[in-house]
Amino acid sequence: MTILCSLKNINVAFGQKVIFNNASFQIEHGDKIGLIGLNGMGKSTLFKILCERLIPDTSTPPFVFDKATAKQGAKMEYSVFLVPQKFEVPPPSLGLNKVSDYYLFYYPEIRENLKLLNELDEKLALNHEDEAIINKHHQITERLDHLDYYGISDKYHSYLKSFDLQNMDSDVNDLSGGEQRKVLLALGLTSQANLILWDEPTNHLDFETINLFEDEITKSNTSHIIISHDRYLLSKVTNKIFHISRAQILSYTGTYADYMEHVASEENARKQMLSKLKNSLTRELAWMRQGIKARGTRSKKRVENYHDLASKVSTLKSDAKKSMEILINKSGRKTKKLTEFIDVSFSYDKKPIFKNLNFSLYKDDKIGVLGTNGVGKSTLMKIISKQLEPSLGKIKYADDLKICYFSQLRDELPLNKSPFELLGDGEDFIHFKSGRSIHVATYFQNYLFNQGELHRPLSSFSGGELNRLQLALNLKNEADVWIFDEPTNDLDIESIEILEDKLSKFDGTVIIISHDRTFLENVTNKIWHIENHEIEFFEVGYSQVAPYLEACQIEKDLLAKEEKERPSSKQVVIEIKKLDQQEKMRLDKLPQIIEEQEASIAQIEELLSRFDYSTMDAEKSEIVGKLTSKKDKLEEELLGLYEEVESLESRL
Repeated sequence: MTILCSLKNINVAFGQKVIFNNASFQIEHGDKIGLIGLNGMGKSTLFKILCERLIPDTSTPPFVFDKATAKQGAKMEYSVFLVPQKFEVPPPSLGLNKVSDYYLFYYPEIRENLKLLNELDEKLALNHEDEAIINKHHQITERLDHLDYYGISDKYHSYLKSFDLQNMDSDVNDLSGGEQRKVLLALGLTSQANLILWDEPTNHLDFETINLFEDEITKSNTSHIIISHDRYLLSKVTNKIFHISRAQILSYTGTYADYMEHVASEENARKQMLSKLKNSLTRELAWMRQGIKARGTRSKKRVENYHDLASKVSTLKSDAKKSMEILINKSGRKTKKLTEFIDVSFSYDKKPIFKNLNFSLYKDDKIGVLGTNGVGKSTLMKIISKQLEPSLGKIKYADDLKICYFSQLRDELPLNKSPFELLGDGEDFIHFKSGRSIHVATYFQNYLFNQGELHRPLSSFSGGELNRLQLALNLKNEADVWIFDEPTNDLDIESIEILEDKLSKFDGTVIIISHDRTFLENVTNKIWHIENHEIEFFEVGYSQVAPYLEACQIEKDLLAKEEKERPSSKQVVIEIKKLDQQEKMRLDKLPQIIEEQEASIAQIEELLSRFDYSTMDAEKSEIVGKLTSKKDKLEEELLGLYEEVESLESRL
């Protein structure tokens, strides 16, 4: 593959904190790279270097940034486009607050030429025969064509529609977080740069949009680097991993799943080597302790070997994977039934959100809450946690039930404080109601921070590090029920993996709203799926429910397509001998519709084949039954399509 860019001798330090130390890497055309590493270790810094917004420190040997240049007129030169994690609203003076115009915020040259063109149009309206204005108008039009304004505009609006953003006149200030993220996706996928940088592109998105995004990245011939905590996405779309660790950028060819297998293999090898070295070190230590007289005539080389062994053991220990010791604090409650919803309904501004909900929440439930953006997932969590009162119905709570709600809208941390002041409230120890105490420095280190940073002001921490501190602050609380609303947003993968391990082992109740499929699969034992103001309850975890939800989406897509293809009743001509033009068009389209219907049936058959029928229980049987019913319905419709073809062909 052709090299797009190569960077060598990257050195960056902010004060005493070293981010990169003589790091190097290269990117090839068509690379799909997953960029991983702990928050605060340099992922955003690397993006700034690639965008040339940050120049690395002066060093010997010097920093080198070799970029591809155009050859023989081909568009191969290095060009980069950054899709930010945070949605930036244009200044009002630019007049770009409409969704349809937002992309021009990132294309200033096109924006300026459009402004000139509009001014010329106004002049031509007054004097349409002025040759100077006509020539200038022609030049600007050619310039816009050269900048591919029309292609960029069409592509941007097409992506917006595919992400179900239909109202192009909406103000971007009024969009939800998920809708703003969809605008950014359309922006990045529209870009003609050779390298697209994505900073957490799937935060706040529903599964359907994430799947569309994955498909577009997979099909793309452009180079992409993706910072994401979504391990499923990284495993599906990447062919290379960059891991920032210990001020270096480690490159691995393969998907994230391949990389994790490699890491596990290296970890096992490191443990085996550490065990061997420890045995050798024990023998050498005993020899060293014999005293000068006993070992005085021994070789000097053996003493050197002892110090070399000790150094190797120390290095292996520091290379071993760090662990974030999260303690999920529980109240020790023995009650099994915690809450009961009886005919609960909730409306907002006379708009119904939920109708007649009846369910109970039990101790040890690990529930994943699914549903498209805007269906009321966060609203339901606020009702459960008593932040909202139901419009109708009744909710029963166990006595003294403690519910902690970790919102996706992170509270603003006091940036003038230090972690010591934030976590310890000015004391050296954090005290829990259970009687357990832990030193603030130890608690801080448990969340993968260095003790030396304990008294740094929060204003000097990265956004990702602040999210980890927010998690540490929230988990100081004790609760019977923990509610997490998108807990993995903005956390690094290492932190997420340890959090999911602790939540799955937590002896209490957990409710999780998340679009992180891997996180849900590793934590949940129940799923609530919200749709049409109701909740569908599954007594199994995410991996068991996923095939059913996928089948539901297939059916929705098929019905929507059928509705679009179906002629309206006003256009149907009754009792005619020959086909009219519309029926001929219908006959032409039927083979494709039949092919798609057959493909849908094949997809459901493939989903059914995933079930392990040797371990079926009532819940799994229910899901299989629903899938089978859908398959039967599709096959019945397929038969009707065949009959329609025969009927139309008989009248040709």
